Amino acid sequence: MEDLVRRAVGEHVEVETVVSASLWNTTLDPHQLENVVLNLAINARDAMPGGGKLTVELSNTMLDDTYVSAAHEVPPGQYVLLAISDTGTGMTPEVLERAIEPFFTTKGEGQGTGLGLSMAFGFVKQSGGHFRIYSEVGHGTTIKAYFPRVLEAEQTLPEPVANEVRGGTETILVVEDDPNVQATVVGMLSELGYQVLRADNAESALAVMKAGVRCDLLFTDVVMPGKLKTTDMVRQARALLPDMKVLYTSGYTQNAIIHGGRLDPGVELLSKPYRREKLASKVRQLLGAKEAMPGPAPVAYSHLRAHER
Repeated sequence: MEDLVRRAVGEHVEVETVVSASLWNTTLDPHQLENVVLNLAINARDAMPGGGKLTVELSNTMLDDTYVSAAHEVPPGQYVLLAISDTGTGMTPEVLERAIEPFFTTKGEGQGTGLGLSMAFGFVKQSGGHFRIYSEVGHGTTIKAYFPRVLEAEQTLPEPVANEVRGGTETILVVEDDPNVQATVVGMLSELGYQVLRADNAESALAVMKAGVRCDLLFTDVVMPGKLKTTDMVRQARALLPDMKVLYTSGYTQNAIIHGGRLDPGVELLSKPYRREKLASKVRQLLGAKEAMPGPAPVAYSHLRAHER
């Protein structure tokens, strides 16, 4: 569909497709899928009146009990993920809450039916899948459609082994403005043995570090409220603590963030939603193995909400 999408969005929008190797199989109506992709691409085009970038990605992913406990009617398992991202105007929380309502539109009369997202949501649900929208005003939108993997024979996923989850004793500063998301992440890291500090925005995080508090790892959302941008905060923080490691998190995908110009290439990003094991692994990867120690047995946490950033 790449040529069709390029023609639909026009020459002012750059289109990139990112397809992972060894994609799993899933069963879908191809014509309905084409309509959904085209509608979402057109929505993205309309959100970028001055031009921008559209990123279409396909990859394998897994949703586990930690995540699905916060997402109703989503069975855990293996999924094929279709993610469509734009660098457009984004949606306010109020618009985001109503985005999948039939006939709801922010476009002028005669410019849209308000059925694009509603039809996409219906198709994904009808296909046994899961639908998520991440959006930030002024930064863009990522729409994720998870379709269940199809196997000739049922495959039971192995339970996580407790000693595979490794923690440590280092100090981690968590920067997250959503109190529920912040509490979830702080709980996960604390259970892994880390000393955890918290900040609600970039300004507060920088104040903590300027106060002389030792910090081994900065774990921060890509987009934060306030005048100080996350990337500027990180640059100042690294000047204060050159040895500190930085791990970003976001509802956007790695390709959408880097190609959208919001982060430098080579940054470390943990894309939401993520499993507790993935968080533990990524943190240890950045901090190194010397402080690693076995973490406690897996704990069930309610996971990140629909409006996570």
